[in-house]
Amino acid sequence: MSKQCDYCGFRDPMPFTCKFCGNSYCYNHRLPESHDCSGLEQFKKRAHDSGKYYYKPDMTVTKRRSPLLRSVSNTLSVIKSNYSLAILVIAIISFLLEGIPGYFEYLALSPLYILERPWTLVTHMFLHSGPIHLLFNMMFLFFFGPELERRIGGKRFLIVFFLSGIIAATGYSLWSVLVLRSAAPAVGASGALFGIFACLAVIAPDIQVYIYFIPMKITYALIFFALFDLLFIGSGDAIARSAHLSGVVAGLVMGKRIKESGRYAGY
Repeated sequence: MSKQCDYCGFRDPMPFTCKFCGNSYCYNHRLPESHDCSGLEQFKKRAHDSGKYYYKPDMTVTKRRSPLLRSVSNTLSVIKSNYSLAILVIAIISFLLEGIPGYFEYLALSPLYILERPWTLVTHMFLHSGPIHLLFNMMFLFFFGPELERRIGGKRFLIVFFLSGIIAATGYSLWSVLVLRSAAPAVGASGALFGIFACLAVIAPDIQVYIYFIPMKITYALIFFALFDLLFIGSGDAIARSAHLSGVVAGLVMGKRIKESGRYAGY
């Protein structure tokens, strides 16, 4: 069963229990030296005083499950322990439900009805206009979501995702109503994903990514996408570029605060 790392907050599907302090840790912080183990010195002192090392094996007997049930259980454990994958699964399920009459319209973000339907600031992130839209967004989430989550922990990852998405929705609504004089509804997790991308660029600026098969640092890739959206923000296409840029700003601010706190994995 997955547990949250007591050092960084990441939910690891296969956590390690420290035999010195008894707490649970992820793979990166499993060693006593990696989590500043408070029980290590006490253990050394007890071993020195007694000259013995006592170890009581776990005699718990568990019934073996069938391979199918074990595979399903392991899959569910991985999904539950990784919030980015859980979001991906929810988005796919939501896409399958879009065939229900009224489902899409009720949950989509409409700039003129935000006060009447405030839940759409969140629910629009789990809707997509078609399979290609869903595919590209979920690929983006699959590659960059877990990477950020491993570095900042699951709870802060959720904060980055949802807050970026809400700020992106607000920025899109203001731009649509005040500048474009338009009330076109918006769907998709792009704004939240750009927040994840920007936050990761601040936390780990040296990560290498590929843009059209060209390798570059993630910071340069972020600048490329931001400039591209700025260039075409008034083109009138169906892409909510104001949401992308709002998500980038949100991600940069949160990434800066997390980096200043020092509570992230810098590997």
